[in-house]
Amino acid sequence: MTQSFSEIFKQLKQPISFTTCCSLFLNFQHSKSQESRLVILYILYSHYASLPLEQNPFLDFFLNLLENGTTIERHCIDCILEGSLSQISHSTPQQLCAEGFSIKKEQRDPHKIDLLKSKVTRLIDDPTVIILNDTIVELLSKTVTNRTLTLSEHEALSKERLSDYPLEDYVQPNQLPSLIEFNQFLAFDILSLLLKSDQKPRYLQAILDTNVTSQSIETIHHILVHQKMNLSQDFIHYYISNSIRSCEQLEGLKRDKQVKQVARFIQSLLEEKVIVMTEYFIEIQAFCISFMRIK
Repeated sequence: MTQSFSEIFKQLKQPISFTTCCSLFLNFQHSKSQESRLVILYILYSHYASLPLEQNPFLDFFLNLLENGTTIERHCIDCILEGSLSQISHSTPQQLCAEGFSIKKEQRDPHKIDLLKSKVTRLIDDPTVIILNDTIVELLSKTVTNRTLTLSEHEALSKERLSDYPLEDYVQPNQLPSLIEFNQFLAFDILSLLLKSDQKPRYLQAILDTNVTSQSIETIHHILVHQKMNLSQDFIHYYISNSIRSCEQLEGLKRDKQVKQVARFIQSLLEEKVIVMTEYFIEIQAFCISFMRIK
């Protein structure tokens, strides 16, 4: 084979179906060509590389090869487990078989292997079981530690189906303000899921009990206008009252900025018919008169 692994992968009919992958898996069992077997391993991993390793449907096969595969196949699986297999993308199967892996193999972590095996066993016993990604669980815990997540951490969470996770275990009602303040865009998705839980009243109360900030206003606006969540008029009324009151507690440029944002917030809710003017007329009128000099 004179083509590189990546070239072979790209030439496969896209999108590659699970059935195609299963056919490749069966071919692996019957193939005596080491080059072909390495290509199949590369494809079975690369096709699911965007998912956490434990969600790769051929993980059990990979783990079995750690014990039953050839030396070069075991090295290949080690690279899969380490996430470094992409480094052979520009090599050809022929080169790899002749020269071996240039990637330095790290010390195999028995605990990691045992953990993956236990997850595979659970999936085999119950295909409907949801296996949580330990890295994602750790990141969810970090979202409420008064720290803004890095771009890579945020991307990792955005790729995950967060509805599978017991979010109320990681974000307590009293921690919600921290999530909104430091990881606002993530809060857009997490809050909408939290508000579908039995703890919805406690999360809403936590928002009302906290000072209204720019991030808070944007989050509530997103929930109401873009995600069309059905929140009680009592909550919305209290939140708008708190928003107006927050302007009175600020001074200078901070107050001007807050007034403008609250005004846009209320105007948007009126335009989207989330609220009706007749129910808020007195408060909105007083707000406009109090800050009429701010443009």
